[in-house]
Amino acid sequence: MDQTTYFIDRKKKLEEDIKRVEKKLSSMPEENLLCLRQVKDNKTYNLFYKQRTIDGKKVHTYISKKENIKEAKLLAKKKYLNKLKKDMCNELKCINYYLNHRIADDCSQMLGPDSPYRELLIDQRHIASEWEYAPYNKSTDHPEHLTHPAPKGEMVRSKSEAKIAQALFSHNIPYRYEEIHDIYGHPIATDFTIMHPKTHQIILWEHFGRCDDPSYQPTVDYKMYRYIRDGYLPGVNMITTYEDSKHPLDFLEVEDIIQKFFL
Repeated sequence: MDQTTYFIDRKKKLEEDIKRVEKKLSSMPEENLLCLRQVKDNKTYNLFYKQRTIDGKKVHTYISKKENIKEAKLLAKKKYLNKLKKDMCNELKCINYYLNHRIADDCSQMLGPDSPYRELLIDQRHIASEWEYAPYNKSTDHPEHLTHPAPKGEMVRSKSEAKIAQALFSHNIPYRYEEIHDIYGHPIATDFTIMHPKTHQIILWEHFGRCDDPSYQPTVDYKMYRYIRDGYLPGVNMITTYEDSKHPLDFLEVEDIIQKFFL
């Protein structure tokens, strides 16, 4: 939502709220509440009076908190609503001035990919960091399986994925965990979507961790068929790692992969 849209919506909300407050005030007593503080024996006492205007003169009548507490509360609410209305009217006045005088100039175009000024304005080192922590379409499937802590404070699904996340993080390589991509017409939550810290190329990393489980093979086939048909080739713009119960993913293997692709 841009600023102008925000203020248009805010103006509408203020106008509605002001009408509601005015309706409440219309049914309240004409008198106003006045509070005077009295100090006696080093103690401060709040004395409440209702104030009305008679023949152009202000007349004050003491309100006993014991006998007329309801009246005091009602007048206090009236005083609060009047202050609230005054504040909202002031905000509405400022918004109207803004909307009548604001001339938007989209300077973000100077940062666009086709802008000749982009290279002069953007520190290339920050692009990957901004990408890493920007919102993205993350998988929400089976959150109960996210049981292993990763270095950015997130949880991943296996010890091997935690090793990969730790290695990427330790080398300041930006990644997103389980970002959903449209792969050859099908949504797939890729284990790691990585932005190369120097070239900003996007590289996908899939780790297949149950290769000795026959029921897992269709998952491997399903994903790899679509990745390849969509133009992702292992060793080029995609990394694939595998393990089974006898051959767990080795941390040194992960380090070698990172050295080859990113450093």
